[in-house]
Amino acid sequence: MGSASASAAPASSGLGAGPPPAVEAARGARTLHGDARHTHRAAGHAPLDRPSAAWTRDVGGPVESQVVTSPDEQTLYAASLGGSLTAIARVDGSVKWTYALGDRAYGTPSVADDGTIYAGSDGKKVVALSPEGKVRWSLDVDDEADTGSAIAPDGTLVFAAGHRVYGVSPQGWVVFRFAAKRKVFTAPAVDAQGRVFFGSQDHHAYALAPRGGPLWSIDLGADVDGAPVVGDDGAVTFGTDGDEVVHVEAESGRVLWRTKVGGFVRGTLSLARSGDVLAGVYGPAPRAVRVRATDGAIVGDFAVQGTGAREFGVHGGALEDDAGTLVFGAQDDSVVAIDAGGRLRWRFTTGGDVDAPVTLLTGGDLVVGSDDGKVVLLRAM
Repeated sequence: MGSASASAAPASSGLGAGPPPAVEAARGARTLHGDARHTHRAAGHAPLDRPSAAWTRDVGGPVESQVVTSPDEQTLYAASLGGSLTAIARVDGSVKWTYALGDRAYGTPSVADDGTIYAGSDGKKVVALSPEGKVRWSLDVDDEADTGSAIAPDGTLVFAAGHRVYGVSPQGWVVFRFAAKRKVFTAPAVDAQGRVFFGSQDHHAYALAPRGGPLWSIDLGADVDGAPVVGDDGAVTFGTDGDEVVHVEAESGRVLWRTKVGGFVRGTLSLARSGDVLAGVYGPAPRAVRVRATDGAIVGDFAVQGTGAREFGVHGGALEDDAGTLVFGAQDDSVVAIDAGGRLRWRFTTGGDVDAPVTLLTGGDLVVGSDDGKVVLLRAM
């Protein structure tokens, strides 16, 4: 299929698309959107009726990154703009330990199979911590390490700092560095082959080989701040400040389609079990959209109350549970759940913007971080 442009006019069916096919999904996200591809498919069922707060924990600063879990889901790890990483007990919200990262932490940490926690900060440093909060290694990098990280199939930690993307071994050795021309604000995605995909404010989308060698780069005409998602067919989708979602062939970088969505796409995209791409859109008409991966048509959307400002909106793609329920936050201080039929099931209001992706735990608990500096565990009433 050649490059094509699709209309921004949404379908009238709402954001849902009916019950999804059965697809293996992550339990208790241990990295941004639950896996290195950024799908945000979560195992289990989110509450369909409005949940209540089982507990709330102040972590000392706005939470812009996803709260991730230990392998057994009994500990939650929250990074904050207060400059700390806080380990929280799932059972009651008590603090197990806190580690000072040295500066603001925007990027979602990653947790390895052995429980090692990797976290970066604007202090130009990435650390590996034991489950007890002890430093296993610390790496100085050239700029602010403020994107979410991903763990490649061979265990390599991949993240961005400034205009560089790094690959670091589990032992803390730098495997590769790759430099874009300008700042990389996207969290890199990694496919099953170990290829790395990311975008930059030099308007380009990039693909790297597993050891960091360049495969291709393409000019998308605007800042590429919408972190990519890798589809089931291997194709990669990016969001841009050109108000577009752009679908790219992984092997060659050829643009398959590009769709205007009416606002900046700056958060991490996600992938429904149907293969549809889910994206958050900024103003003037902020909303979450569902884009069909086969042709780029917008097949559903859900609007949130906006201010008319271009800088206000929905920051990223929704989480999808086993039943097709979508859960996402917005800068109207709320989290919403939309069922598979596209109906709003509930809205939970926090004390600040909800830019951080939501995490679904086994058993149906939801974990929400917001700009009021609090992490909340939501549970069905």
